[in-house]
Amino acid sequence: MKAILLEQYNSNLIELIKNLNVSNIDKPIAGDNQVLIKMKYATCNPSDIAFMRGMYNVKKNLPKALGFEGCGIVVEAGKSKDAQNLLGKRVSCFVQGDHHGTWAEFVIAKPENCIVLVDEISDQQAACLFVNPFTAYALFQIAKENKAHSILLNAGLSQVASFIRSFAKTHGIKVINIVRRDNHVELLKQQGCKYAISSRSKTYSEDLENILNLEKPSVFFDAVGGEATGQIINLLPENAKTIVYGGLSGDPIGGIDVLDIIFKNKQILGFDLNKFIKNTERKTFDELSLKLQEQIVNGDISTLIQKISTAEEVALAIRQYITRMSDGKILFTFE
Repeated sequence: MKAILLEQYNSNLIELIKNLNVSNIDKPIAGDNQVLIKMKYATCNPSDIAFMRGMYNVKKNLPKALGFEGCGIVVEAGKSKDAQNLLGKRVSCFVQGDHHGTWAEFVIAKPENCIVLVDEISDQQAACLFVNPFTAYALFQIAKENKAHSILLNAGLSQVASFIRSFAKTHGIKVINIVRRDNHVELLKQQGCKYAISSRSKTYSEDLENILNLEKPSVFFDAVGGEATGQIINLLPENAKTIVYGGLSGDPIGGIDVLDIIFKNKQILGFDLNKFIKNTERKTFDELSLKLQEQIVNGDISTLIQKISTAEEVALAIRQYITRMSDGKILFTFE
């Protein structure tokens, strides 16, 4: 089968991309409690970029095919009942074990890491079902549990941010959006966002402080990290929670006022999608997956996709993705 292999980790992204190519490797065989999926589309996410650089929580014995997420048809199944029940089904899958990922013609997955898809959802939306929609849903539950009247988030043009805004609108919760460019501010305001500010604006710090003093968000969802996140945490109101779910900057959070944390009872917590899925009962997870698919089919939420790329175009596609993440996902096809 064809696969996009990572030969070795490399923090230098430019050098890494140059060395990515399509290889021919043996098609895997499903074990007793595994299924073999013929991939339709595989998704490129920020976690894939971090993985390539050796900066992600998942480490594999290389070389291995890249990719954590995608969709396809189950063409072979192991002996277990759960595996056999998926045979012939169209599924979305999430793969993070020490074997080949989704950027390949075929991939091995465990039944518990597959979602059976409704007929109405497109293959392209299904390929992006596992990571961003579930992350956004889980994060939004934290906001609801904290009875948040307003939410602060950065990476405001990301897919997760878009889903959170949709959920928040339904529940009447205000969202304060931080983006990196002035044109992104205008784009969000055209979409009806009251609060959208650029971190590159000359008046950014003043504008952010004024908005936070006015709205007093009790939850901040951080996808960036670095000194910028520390600056935001210092401006948050008393008892606010910061939930870190990404590290787009590649830098550690810094510059936090320690006394502010102590005396204003601020908290900094991490969110791991793997743990959320693991700690969610299967029946509840299946009900949630149907709910999210229904919202996608109805057009309430959707993943923006900027490009469908062949495997042979991987270097060009990833270069486009890392420079234009806000334009949407890149999907790979092997057909």
